[in-house]
Amino acid sequence: MAYSRFEKWMIVLLIGILFLLSGLLYYEMNKRLDAGNAKIIGTITFKQRTVQRKYASRVVWEDMEQHFPLRNKDSIRTATAADAEITLNDGTKIQLNENSMILLNLDEDKANIDFAYGSLSAQNAGNGDSKIQIKTGETSVSVGNGDVKLSKEEGKNLSVSVEKGEAEIASLGKESQKIGTDEKATLQGNDGKLEIKKQELKPVSPNDLARFYTQENLQTVNFEFQSNPNYKNARIEISQNNSFTGNIVSEKIRGSYFKKSLKEGVYYWRLKSEDEISSVRKFTIYKTKSVDLVSPSNGQKIGATEETVYLNLLWTKSELSSNYKLEISDTKDFGKLIQSTTTMVNSISLPLGKGKYFWRVVSTDPSGTTLTSSVFSFNISEADKPKPPTLFNPQAGSNIDLVLAERKGIRFNWSATSSSSEFLLSQSPKFESVLLQKPVDGNFLDIKEKLPAGTYHWKVSLKNTDGSSGESSSVRSFEIKTLGAIKLHSPKDAVSFSVKDVYFSGIPFSWEKLSYIGNYQLQISADSSFSKILKSYSSAQNKLTVKDLDEGEYVWRVVLLNTDNSVLISSNPQKLTVTSPLISSKGLDSDESMSDETKEIPDLKLIFPSEGQTLNMTKSNSIRFRWSPVPGIKEYRFRLFNGKKEIYSVISKNTQFDFKKLDLLDEGEFRWTITSAVSQKPGENASTFKVELDAILEEVEVLSPDVQYEE
Repeated sequence: MAYSRFEKWMIVLLIGILFLLSGLLYYEMNKRLDAGNAKIIGTITFKQRTVQRKYASRVVWEDMEQHFPLRNKDSIRTATAADAEITLNDGTKIQLNENSMILLNLDEDKANIDFAYGSLSAQNAGNGDSKIQIKTGETSVSVGNGDVKLSKEEGKNLSVSVEKGEAEIASLGKESQKIGTDEKATLQGNDGKLEIKKQELKPVSPNDLARFYTQENLQTVNFEFQSNPNYKNARIEISQNNSFTGNIVSEKIRGSYFKKSLKEGVYYWRLKSEDEISSVRKFTIYKTKSVDLVSPSNGQKIGATEETVYLNLLWTKSELSSNYKLEISDTKDFGKLIQSTTTMVNSISLPLGKGKYFWRVVSTDPSGTTLTSSVFSFNISEADKPKPPTLFNPQAGSNIDLVLAERKGIRFNWSATSSSSEFLLSQSPKFESVLLQKPVDGNFLDIKEKLPAGTYHWKVSLKNTDGSSGESSSVRSFEIKTLGAIKLHSPKDAVSFSVKDVYFSGIPFSWEKLSYIGNYQLQISADSSFSKILKSYSSAQNKLTVKDLDEGEYVWRVVLLNTDNSVLISSNPQKLTVTSPLISSKGLDSDESMSDETKEIPDLKLIFPSEGQTLNMTKSNSIRFRWSPVPGIKEYRFRLFNGKKEIYSVISKNTQFDFKKLDLLDEGEFRWTITSAVSQKPGENASTFKVELDAILEEVEVLSPDVQYEE
């Protein structure tokens, strides 16, 4: 299909608009929100899973990565199974547990944190009298030098535990109270009653939100704690959920230490007795591993047309590593590094010359352990020259009709190539003068220029990157001339076929294949004028087989149709005859036409119901009897018997009959026959079948009275 210049420009314009809109959509979906001139007050020094931030001037939350800067008035929240560590500029650390949210609000002289919900730990590293002010509703907690943990779930009390140092808590305008080391304060949500209690059961190690990194399947965790020896049934509990259902460990405390080997995952632990339940601590075990190299694959050969190529190297992303170190060497032991680049993303493009290289990626987990990937090799060498294309159409030595060439044009096509190519057409086999020379990006070209009758030669040459001509295909020749008509190959003119041969084998039609992509139509008529076409068959190929012609004399031809179904070119008409050797000149109604030994029609097969088949007629209202057609028989007599008594008879022009008089049937065995409608004597084909019905359930009589209850 050829496009006009306007259509080509419109296609280019629409494609450009599509790329522009796609780029804008991608930018909008992936850009980071602008925080304006808000002051940077700290960073996310660690995050696991989904941690999000929202600017004060925005309503949209965005996902955060490790080492992201935090600004004043930022809101931070964590999702389920997530946690985050925030380090402020003065060294203060804030640990956010899962499903928690805070707002950072730092003035010049103090740090205010609005605590919405969840659980957090604050470790004040400020000097002197500097304090962290944590506010939640009408309650504020001031933290000096020390460690404090706050926990608040929706609809529940606020819990404040001081592990080291001192804190002050004030609520509902009441006078503040101090909480010392190893003390826990519980603030009742309804009346603001504050209860401070010394913690006799105290977890010591591991710390809350502690992280362990291992390359093994199990990590040994050493637990340290303090307990009151007078407490009854003091136990240590370890679980993978903070509700402590389905505990992994629940053992009686003996001493101050406990050791357990655990697999990768998130864990919660606490101390519990009949007198007290300690605060809950969370820790996570991470199984670390090196990244996997992706591209170039190991042993990959890379073809280059220039001396230096920009190669993109890609590896899998590590959730625990904040940066990667890419190393490239020309030796497997990396004794000499050609490239050593540190990046925060998991891909990089580098210029490399031709040669063999080895590469690996070194990552570092948060504990400082370096993890080195496996080593891959790749080879950059001179690119293989592309193979010249193979020409397909027009075929060598083919003839093209002059009228068709003018009306439809000529389609040239060849094997696809990886580079651009150039089409050349000439009337000289050595291309001393070129009629057409066109650049082509694909592997086909439609020529609609008016070409006079004559012999033509064509070829396709590859184009090098510098614009010069590369390898060329072989040269093919074709001739444009007035063909006049499509040549018919088979069947030959005036040939005769029997009805039986037509039914079982069919008539194979074939004709000349033209050098055009179009729709051929085989037309069969009763006369050579084709004023009334009896049958027509469409085909994209130059052959087909017909099996549905009855006895008679016919005229046939083949035409090539245009897209609007107008005839482009036609063949000359030819005759054929279909005869019936099964029927004599006297007809089937003559007893002499068949011998006494013929008791059935040999080619007729009773299809349904088959011999001995049982039909359940409970939900059916008809039976469709079917049989195979027999050449020479145009009408069939269907007969139905109950024993020796004929109960139904009908003549059918089809090879099936829908029997709907089911009142003539009952449960039992029946016989049906098919004969020629011309005479019943030459023979008949018979088959028996059975009819059955489902049992009818007896009517259920209701014995209970109609009225069950009446006031």
